[in-house]
Amino acid sequence: MNNNSARRASVILGVFMFVVLVAGAIIPLITRGTNITSTGTEPTATIAPTLPPPITDLSTVTFDKVYLHPTGMFAIAQPTGWNASQPTSSSGIAQINMINSTQLSVIDAFVENAGTAITAEDLSARFTAESIRQTWSNFSSALETNRELVNDQLVMDFRTDLRGQQFVARQIAWTDGSWIYTVRVVVPENAVDMLRYLLGALVPNGITPFKQFSTTPFNWNAYYDPVTSAIIRYPAEWSITDSAPGRPTSISSANGVNLRTETIAGGSVADEAAARQWVETERPGARVLSAAPVTRNGVAGFSVTYTYTDVEGTPFSGAAVLLNTGSALYVAKLTFPAADVDLNTIDTTPDTVEAEATPELPGLLAPEATANSDVYLNLAMVMETFQVLSPLNLSVDSLPPATPTPLPTVPPPTVEVTPEAAATEAAAPEVTEAAPEATAEATAEATAEATASS
Repeated sequence: MNNNSARRASVILGVFMFVVLVAGAIIPLITRGTNITSTGTEPTATIAPTLPPPITDLSTVTFDKVYLHPTGMFAIAQPTGWNASQPTSSSGIAQINMINSTQLSVIDAFVENAGTAITAEDLSARFTAESIRQTWSNFSSALETNRELVNDQLVMDFRTDLRGQQFVARQIAWTDGSWIYTVRVVVPENAVDMLRYLLGALVPNGITPFKQFSTTPFNWNAYYDPVTSAIIRYPAEWSITDSAPGRPTSISSANGVNLRTETIAGGSVADEAAARQWVETERPGARVLSAAPVTRNGVAGFSVTYTYTDVEGTPFSGAAVLLNTGSALYVAKLTFPAADVDLNTIDTTPDTVEAEATPELPGLLAPEATANSDVYLNLAMVMETFQVLSPLNLSVDSLPPATPTPLPTVPPPTVEVTPEAAATEAAAPEVTEAAPEATAEATAEATAEATASS
């Protein structure tokens, strides 16, 4: 990974932490996050009068629930008492903060695709003094007190003061050769044991990456059904229009792409002929283009592509992934306005994705697209993400809504606009709310630029 990427990752981490804490009562804490030394003399735990007493019975902090990042790229054990806040992502990074406002403690974790082969020995060079300074650029008096490679993990310790009170932090980074995992814990200096306890549970086994999605952009979203354990990823600009745990889920784009997932108890398709028949029965009048056996996360099934014309004469293409678990048939169906597009023929191997697609490739169809256009690559990639995970014991923070997504059933009432109101509205400036990711990245760039010039 080049220095610019490392610098960007560090800046993003710092900005993410700042944004989260600015919104909460513990903003001062993260504003000056710190760590504890890994070797040598441990800092003396001095209790400041205004610091909260640390948790004495750490066994009350459990990790049986997991937080599934909205991107679906990883899950992390969520300790009791720490609430997830402000999940963020960019093209190659997904991040989450977990905050305990009572204990003035923050856990920040992120997973990053390095984009190249990387070793544990490469990590220290990645976290340069400059990039670390940018990480803490929103804070004051942050001092790195120790850095060393321990069991292929880069351990970094920090100390800072806040209004005369001391905070410590430890950041641990490790890699599996292509992805980088980082966990940082910030606590008051009188909670050193809690810091060790949290890191001991989270590093490295507290993070579960879903590397089967590594060829898709980190900033896509995911829908995971906690009842059926089905998951599918899709471009961030698509929207869930109807869903509830254990029930069919509908997702659509602004230009006619429709995706639906469901689980049919007791259903199955025994072979390719049965898979073709299932589609023809489900979509009367459809012409099957191809059928191919697939295996997703150990579950076998079929991918069937087809084409049809709706009642208005508009041509559509579709794909259905049918997975047999033995007790149920897991189904993902995708349709889009185009004729005779066979998503089974699109090459989505990592080399092809890297060469022909970028994380910014929109998941929308271009009017001029042909059946062989790379504009359909994202659609094929979406269908390849459909699979059944091992059940996740989700925390409340990452559970989907328990009831179906409400859909409007009546038009809004007509309101008579007076000339005075119309004039006021015309004179008012139009305000567009920036997306959190765009705001974070813009802030990161500004921070980096200001740091570089200082």
